[in-house]
Amino acid sequence: MTDKSSHFKVHSFTCVDLFCGAGGLTEGFRKAGFTSALAVDVDEQAVQTFRHNHPSTVCLHRNIQSLSGKEILQAAGLIPGSVDVLCGGPPCQGYSLAGLRIADDPKNHLFLDFIRLTSELEPRVVLFENVEGIKSMQGGNVVNALFREFERIGYCCEARILDAANYGVPQHRPRFILLAVPKGCTAISFPQATHGTLNQQLHLFNETPLPYVTAWEALCDLPLIDAGEGAEELLHSGNYYNLYQREHRGSRSPGMIFNHRAIKHCDRVQARYAQIPEGGDNQLLPVELRTKKRNVWKLNREKPSRTVTCNHRTDILHPILSRGTTVREAARLQSFDDDYRFFGNLTRKAKWLTQDDQVGNAVAPLLARALALHIKSVLAQEALKVQAELVKQTCNQNCNI
Repeated sequence: MTDKSSHFKVHSFTCVDLFCGAGGLTEGFRKAGFTSALAVDVDEQAVQTFRHNHPSTVCLHRNIQSLSGKEILQAAGLIPGSVDVLCGGPPCQGYSLAGLRIADDPKNHLFLDFIRLTSELEPRVVLFENVEGIKSMQGGNVVNALFREFERIGYCCEARILDAANYGVPQHRPRFILLAVPKGCTAISFPQATHGTLNQQLHLFNETPLPYVTAWEALCDLPLIDAGEGAEELLHSGNYYNLYQREHRGSRSPGMIFNHRAIKHCDRVQARYAQIPEGGDNQLLPVELRTKKRNVWKLNREKPSRTVTCNHRTDILHPILSRGTTVREAARLQSFDDDYRFFGNLTRKAKWLTQDDQVGNAVAPLLARALALHIKSVLAQEALKVQAELVKQTCNQNCNI
């Protein structure tokens, strides 16, 4: 592998984001102090969203199957061996618990391209993120193959299921996280959870966890709009009622919120939604009001949301209004700042990803930030290890003179 000792003199760590989508992973790494050197995605609208929110990052509108490590380095202005973190989550349609779990989905072959680019770029840390369901895909063979392929190219791996709610995200969102480092480097570990309930075994070194951030703590300051109301750009009152809201105002467009448009439901649908109790689903409705659609759930103001999906505008209901959540509300539940703007249509008639898709597919930035800060500490330890070895070699050379 490339000699990386000289690069550790650089204090700013770099990351490359494959399958970047709207940029949740990159946003978290940016907030942790990383330099985002390059991102890639095949979807035109997701790339537009990413470029708007990360204007200093080179973002390629490409399929990674046609992309080489050499091209990535050239486009990002990097030298071989200078990528600190390679991260990404290949599309999960083939094995998501929310989908059809099609074992031969062509998108699953993108795993191999992720491995190939890891081999070509030789990053110091790899972050592979995906749905929880990947663990049971094909009886666990998918995860076994991932470990085997990383080991084949010289990396050792560890994987866990992390719930975004345990890192301050107002949403229970279990994700499969695999971290890999070159063999012989500092052993990889995972960030300690910071939020939870007192009866959880969070192993916080006897520290009391912070309480979960609830859905209402995330949403209660946003303008209350009815079904069919709202706009792509709205003024915000500027008031906040808790730390979470204050920290997610953003600084690029003060006083503005974006993507706060509510879907227009007919009166019959709104009447049905009104009868679903907080924290309940449509199976709690009287039999005569139920429909074939089962996956409709109303937020509980006192708890984190369930997992935000690409269908949140019809599947996750506002706790006090008879409508689905807006893109901005879903983005708040995902821990995006208010000035993080999403582009694209709100319907699936378009060829490219909708705003809903982009939010639902994203890695929650606060979870990404927790991972990035932890990875930074691992990289710093490795830097000290390399520097100590260099000092030792210098001393030995001087002694031999």
